[in-house]
Amino acid sequence: MSHTLPAWHTELRRNQTLHQWGFRWHSHRRLSRTPARSDGSISLGSCPSLTTRHGRSCLVFDPSQPHDLWLDFCNDPEQPRLRCEPTFAALSQLYQRYFQRFSGQPGNNGMSMVAQVVQLRSQLNTLGLDSFLGAGYQQFQLFLGFIDEDGIVGLENSLVFNPWLALHALAMDSASGCGYSQYRTAYSGSILTMEFNRNYTADDVALCLARIAYQPVAEQANLQRWQMQNPESIAACLPLDVPFDVLGTFQQGAWGWWQTAEEAQALAAEGDSNATIIAHVLT
Repeated sequence: MSHTLPAWHTELRRNQTLHQWGFRWHSHRRLSRTPARSDGSISLGSCPSLTTRHGRSCLVFDPSQPHDLWLDFCNDPEQPRLRCEPTFAALSQLYQRYFQRFSGQPGNNGMSMVAQVVQLRSQLNTLGLDSFLGAGYQQFQLFLGFIDEDGIVGLENSLVFNPWLALHALAMDSASGCGYSQYRTAYSGSILTMEFNRNYTADDVALCLARIAYQPVAEQANLQRWQMQNPESIAACLPLDVPFDVLGTFQQGAWGWWQTAEEAQALAAEGDSNATIIAHVLT
């Protein structure tokens, strides 16, 4: 199959800086033999994926939107994709945000990694997170329901296979009894904490909270597009300034129900005693 490519493809393909960063573009010969994907898009090449979970991310072109370039992080048309202007400046910004800043792997200094994990475990709330995320980070919380001990293990197992999370968990409640399981997202290095609060329940059942600490980004259009396409999805609850891999993390999870702090407060005002507890925990 022959594909008509926009002019920006040649310009980006010849950019040596992008090549040094690991961006790889398919040859014209390969493109002429590559069929379009199931959604009609065309894979133009790959970009660096610094996790070991699903290999390199794809650079995707949609002929119906010739002024856009898409990054397919999971090489899966059904997963969220990140829109990017097809310019060196835009790709440079995305590279610095998603590939250069956080590698998803322990550094050469193993003791340094251990020290970071210990610090995170001892400072679960807002203390010390700026040393990992930088000043100005934000946090967002959701109540995901009540969960028993078997459910916690099942949730941890599912998060291990979430392609939007780094391969190494920072903490696991089932292994240490610390009250939470904690992970970093695979590209932006945001910190996801699944907290299991047992102070308000009995019979080995815990309140399950999801807390995400992240650096705000200016990619609202991507999230708004996904929310419009999936109005009943958990993505509709997320702030518009979360990094794209945070959207992928929550979208990948099989969440049956969720509640924001605002929703819990509204129910508490109507006299719902359980909502009062949830609103207290979320705030």
